[in-house]
Amino acid sequence: MADFDLVVLGSGPAGEQGAVQAARLGKRVVMVREPVLGGTAANTGPLPSKTLRETALYLSVERHLRRAVPAQGLGAASAARGLSETA
Repeated sequence: MADFDLVVLGSGPAGEQGAVQAARLGKRVVMVREPVLGGTAANTGPLPSKTLRETALYLSVERHLRRAVPAQGLGAASAARGLSETA
């Protein structure tokens, strides 16, 4: 059976940071993790939430710009300038 100086539970940012730091200090490290890499932040927490928020914001602005553009066809850049002037 192998001997380790540190057993890290989880491969999220904190676990990874701790494992790397211990290895740099010459310690023998083993990491125990679930089948999915990353922790809550990468898989279900702030990162996916920010992606969803940014996508919703983009689609909302896109829809608003499409409604603001007349049938004759203003360019998207012109419509965006007009939108920012009214905000």
